[in-house]
Amino acid sequence: MEMLCLVTLALLALRPIEAFDTFWQLQSGKYIWQTGAFIYTDLFSIAKDVFRLEHCWLSDLIFYALYSLGGYGLLGLLKPLVIAACGLLLYRWNRLRPVEPAILLPVLSLCLLASEPSWLVRPQLWTFLLSLLTIHLLFVGRQRGLRAWLWLVPIMLAWANLHAACVFGFVLIGLFWLGELVRYLRRQTTALALVQLAGVGLLVLGASFVNPYGYRIPMVLLGNINLHAVDNPGQLWNMEWLPPTFEQVPLFYLVMSVWGLLVLLRLRRLDPVEGIYFLAFLYMGLSMIRHTTLVALLAGYFLPLAVQQGVPYFSRPALRPLLRGGTLLVLAGMLLYWGAAGVLGVGLKESEFPVGATAFLQKHKLPANLYNSYDWGGYLMWQLYPDYLVFVDGRTDSLETFNASSEIDNRWPNWSKALDDYDVNTVLTRTDYYDTGAPLNLIDGLVSSPGWALVYSDDVALVFVRRQERFRAYWESLQLPSVQAYETMYDRARRALEEDSSRSMALLALGRSSIRLGRIAECLEHYRHYLAIDPQNREAQAAVSLLSGRIRP
Repeated sequence: MEMLCLVTLALLALRPIEAFDTFWQLQSGKYIWQTGAFIYTDLFSIAKDVFRLEHCWLSDLIFYALYSLGGYGLLGLLKPLVIAACGLLLYRWNRLRPVEPAILLPVLSLCLLASEPSWLVRPQLWTFLLSLLTIHLLFVGRQRGLRAWLWLVPIMLAWANLHAACVFGFVLIGLFWLGELVRYLRRQTTALALVQLAGVGLLVLGASFVNPYGYRIPMVLLGNINLHAVDNPGQLWNMEWLPPTFEQVPLFYLVMSVWGLLVLLRLRRLDPVEGIYFLAFLYMGLSMIRHTTLVALLAGYFLPLAVQQGVPYFSRPALRPLLRGGTLLVLAGMLLYWGAAGVLGVGLKESEFPVGATAFLQKHKLPANLYNSYDWGGYLMWQLYPDYLVFVDGRTDSLETFNASSEIDNRWPNWSKALDDYDVNTVLTRTDYYDTGAPLNLIDGLVSSPGWALVYSDDVALVFVRRQERFRAYWESLQLPSVQAYETMYDRARRALEEDSSRSMALLALGRSSIRLGRIAECLEHYRHYLAIDPQNREAQAAVSLLSGRIRP
């Protein structure tokens, strides 16, 4: 039963590759492997001279090696393997305490499923695994002392080259030390143990400097503490760095609420380290949505024992078959549902990336410079470097190009001048914002401008070429009716709502594209639907006011 649950959880993580960061990591790994050189500048973008901290260079190499050996299919297996490893380790460690399997299975399943939004091929996977190992070694060190704690040094050596979240290792050690200080004041540990752990902490700090960028990777911690000081401008507007809402991560709130209640129920006999970790993890999760998945997973180290101690009722023999069988039934039901919904699979999720548009650009050798959507920069550099440099991508190391892309995408007053200033002659773009589903204002600008010609459209992406005499060979033979851009916008918006109903701003894209396609009644329906969600939206208000008189009941 236990192994069936773990296997089912691993199968739930078997998804096509959909994270746009994966591709700049693949391209970085390819470059490092082929040249034998580390990356210190933003080589693959038009801001190629800007400093680049490729903090996950070792992960890049692993990703590229997996892809080289088995393509996207083998690379995609990394997710379920890491999730299965985390689940197996948590199960084994909790059984040693010992926690009843009947309690362990549903609680661990809840914690693992709460980490589901981060089941992506990204370096964060290593942080999941190494954070768990760090916590476990810290607790094991209470009995084994230095023999266990010294293993934290090689873990940091690997972590500091796999992902900049290695700084979280310092946090885990520091919080544990504070808890041990409380235990020392209660005469539950020794001063020698405190000194030894502090010494190991210094060794771990030194180990984090052993990477191609020296002190810079540990200094990323400053950016995690104060987002306004982050050098990477894209992070300031990235939804991952914003506080979460219940609708976004309900399982995180459930995990932390249950854990918090159990902390209060066991307050007199609570291990001070657990209390400190709970408060720190709660703060992290409520501060940024990107932390919610990690701390919910780490709760799996503490929550099963907390449930067994705080609610002994669940340990009754009569309930064990129900809890174990019910957990497997729920997981199996999720597997069937997600499979039927098309969530599971292997390979590349092509509907998320401009596969056809990229092949079109390569075939016709459209003129540089290239402007592209933010989230597609990684895929394009993976496919097009060195023939083309991307304008912007998920790394966004240049504040200048990031600001320019914001101006262009939003069609702010100088959007056309920005394209001229960067000598952009080809635009490969999506029609909506990848995170909210809202329509991209740039599309209206390109369609209405006599200076640009639509030359490619499918249900994912659009390609425009500058309509100038020197590029006549391109736009004259390839030009499409500009209204086709709104067919793409309509298709993308409809699919966005089908995949995630919370992307309500896709209704604006449906409304805008419908009116351009002459579907007046449908346009009015979409805008009215959105006004029920956001009554103050000016675009929807204006459209409903204008069109209501034209549609007769």
